[in-house]
Amino acid sequence: MRVLILGGSGYLGSKIIRQMISENRHTIVFTKRPSSDLGRLNGFLDNRHKIKALPATIEAVETAMEYEKFDLILNMACSYGRKNMLYTNVIEANIEFPLRVLNCAVEKGIKKYLTIGTGLPDELNMYSFSKKMFSEFGRYYASYYDVDFYNMKLEMFYGADEPRNRFIPNLIDKMLNGEEVDVTEGTQHRDIVSVNDILYAIQMVINYNLKGYNEIPVGTGVAPSISELVDFIWEETGKKSKVNKGSIPMRKNEPDCVADVKILSSICEWHPVYWKNGIREMIQKMRNKNEITD
Repeated sequence: MRVLILGGSGYLGSKIIRQMISENRHTIVFTKRPSSDLGRLNGFLDNRHKIKALPATIEAVETAMEYEKFDLILNMACSYGRKNMLYTNVIEANIEFPLRVLNCAVEKGIKKYLTIGTGLPDELNMYSFSKKMFSEFGRYYASYYDVDFYNMKLEMFYGADEPRNRFIPNLIDKMLNGEEVDVTEGTQHRDIVSVNDILYAIQMVINYNLKGYNEIPVGTGVAPSISELVDFIWEETGKKSKVNKGSIPMRKNEPDCVADVKILSSICEWHPVYWKNGIREMIQKMRNKNEITD
């Protein structure tokens, strides 16, 4: 399969690339920004593998489509709107760029487009709103241009090799080191799913060949409270940290999120790891890595 991946150097995108390379049956082209760190793809960007990097511009993508007939486009690129970024950055990354690629794909007769969406409510923030808007364009293109468009609506996911500034690994890291931790009251409930289960879900959707527009929630179907998650990590790391619940105010309209897994269960054997088992394994891997580093 010939695959174009938007945002292939990111955490999830690089994992998709590594998985596809291991299958030894794909030709992969991926886009990257000038500032992208390709460290996650070390050992894969050489002549042994059918993989090529492109600048994350519509001109580069259009040129690539002139020479390569892609079977599938995976949109992993996004902006969360962090670090006081202007809304225009979010709109460009989450709507404008992937939409121009989708339009170009339709012109070139590419019929399969998978985008990474979110299980967060549509109007919670600019990130979730922009993801919703792009999926609506996907619905339109599927209806009028016979495109198979898959919107994978991911719940909160975790992995032991995640960047340490993300919520769960940051929490584990601090508690392993016995640091004082400030958190919200954590009354909201969140579905928490392993990144390996996310990769499996994407692979199954690609191989199943659903037709038309499809929204596919990806989670476990179980949603502990964030407070319960914090307590579990505190216990599993040895109860060394002082935890100040409520020291950070909760966001306005903080949602409860849980995936309806009926669609996934209908197309594959969907048995995601139970969150406690997955988080326990993640803690052990991070503990082992810290011991090796020390």
